[in-house]
Amino acid sequence: MLERPSGTSARTLPIALIASLMLVAISGAGASAADEWNFYMHQSAPNFATSRGAKLFTEEIEKATNGALKVRLHLAGTLQINPSNITQAVGTNVVQIADDLFNSGNIQVAGIPRLPMLIQSYEDFAKADAVLKPYIDKAFAQKGSTVLASYTYPLQFIWGRKKLESLDDIKGMKLRVAQPEQGEFVRRFGGTSITMSAPEVPSALDRGVVDGIFTAGVGAVLWKDLLKYGYVLIINVNNSYFIANTEAFNKLSPDLQAKLRDVAQQSARWDQDTMQKEEAESVQILSGMGYTFTKAKPDEVARAIDTIKPYWEEWAKSRGPDVTEALTKTRSALGR
Repeated sequence: MLERPSGTSARTLPIALIASLMLVAISGAGASAADEWNFYMHQSAPNFATSRGAKLFTEEIEKATNGALKVRLHLAGTLQINPSNITQAVGTNVVQIADDLFNSGNIQVAGIPRLPMLIQSYEDFAKADAVLKPYIDKAFAQKGSTVLASYTYPLQFIWGRKKLESLDDIKGMKLRVAQPEQGEFVRRFGGTSITMSAPEVPSALDRGVVDGIFTAGVGAVLWKDLLKYGYVLIINVNNSYFIANTEAFNKLSPDLQAKLRDVAQQSARWDQDTMQKEEAESVQILSGMGYTFTKAKPDEVARAIDTIKPYWEEWAKSRGPDVTEALTKTRSALGR
């Protein structure tokens, strides 16, 4: 589930000011960036899978390094850093490490897995992730960060409060989207896309301001009393990256660097596997409540892909030759 950050002021604190506040607020006496780091997490809910995973990460890195590297966890909202600014906060060493979900506005090539209908399974994501790795690494490096690991949130599809059992049902519907790429998909099938923050969704569904939403089962279960239909057409994924400030990372010994990478990769796998398991449990809960689930037929999947394909190229070309090249290689690996 990808939710745009909410509840933050449009006027964000300058990075230099944030950095000075951080030094006062969270730097321990005598601690140095080489042995005590701060980890910022894009999620604010402590019981959500990735927040639990972030806590495990901080514990495991201290254990793996025998205390040579300690990492202090800060959930979203506990520091004056908007989750959509995590890329910059790590790159400028405001925090030394983070889990960066809201990355595509800063790392354009990271938006490729979010293109509608490009990724259709976890296997597809793994293939795309392998192709995109050098491009992702390069883009983050240009922002001052080193990528340690990657993973994806559960597969996204469409949920409705009224009949939603085919592509044709999208026509005339008002659907809440979490990103502009989803909005383009809605538009091409005759619907209207609406962007709103997560806290606004329940009342919007209840009052009929929106007829449905894009999310995964772990998101839909939060609003289970306001929805009735699940149209299982995989739209996209939401890819996240464990990143470390490159200067701070390079100050670590090669042994500590290797251990940090290993723990980050284990944590990323734990996050993805845990959410995949909890996704299945969420769908079971909703099925037990009488939801109507309709799996998109192969011809509808093909129709959706054919309709949105031209947009993939338009999207990439507007973002430059590197993104266009990366998309071409990704499509080749996926056979799309």
